Amino acid sequence: MKPADFLSFDKFLAPILIKIVYWIGLVFIVLGFIASFGTMAMFGMGGAMGIIMALIGAILGALIWRLICEVWLVIFSINDRLGNLSGATHKP
Repeated sequence: MKPADFLSFDKFLAPILIKIVYWIGLVFIVLGFIASFGTMAMFGMGGAMGIIMALIGAILGALIWRLICEVWLVIFSINDRLGNLSGATHKP
């Protein structure tokens, strides 16, 4: 993205930001898994079942986070395509 694109609003910034937020969210999900795993190990709770539950929670969390970010990308894509359909002078 060139500075001219940023100032002219010819390209959306939101898809780039959503991708960055997605990766930051994944880092937090992994850190949450590590923290729950460490807490269970430190206090001797859960055993194998606790580890499996933490892993399932991390996988479901990552899946749900991906779906949320994809919904936002679809919303911005719909907006972009509607602008093209309306005959606006929007450049893809």
